[in-house]
Amino acid sequence: GGGIYFATSAAATVTKAIGPDSHKGFLLEASVDVGRVKYMPRTCDRSLNGGKVLSEGYDSVSFDPGDGQEYIVYSNRRILSVRQIPM
Repeated sequence: GGGIYFATSAAATVTKAIGPDSHKGFLLEASVDVGRVKYMPRTCDRSLNGGKVLSEGYDSVSFDPGDGQEYIVYSNRRILSVRQIPM
């Protein structure tokens, strides 16, 4: 669903967010306050959104679709810092 997705390592990004322009840009390293995390199974719940997650008492969602753990936040206020990593 609509959120800001994060992988847990640079290596994990190789198999995520794959599209026609993948691997042509740059890598961002972010410090993220995930708050209270709702851990989901591999299939997750595609209907989740920021309002629904917050109403359940969580700040973020985490799941592993099979290629490494992902964290999803629904507010850019949870992103504490970002820096570009040379590739």
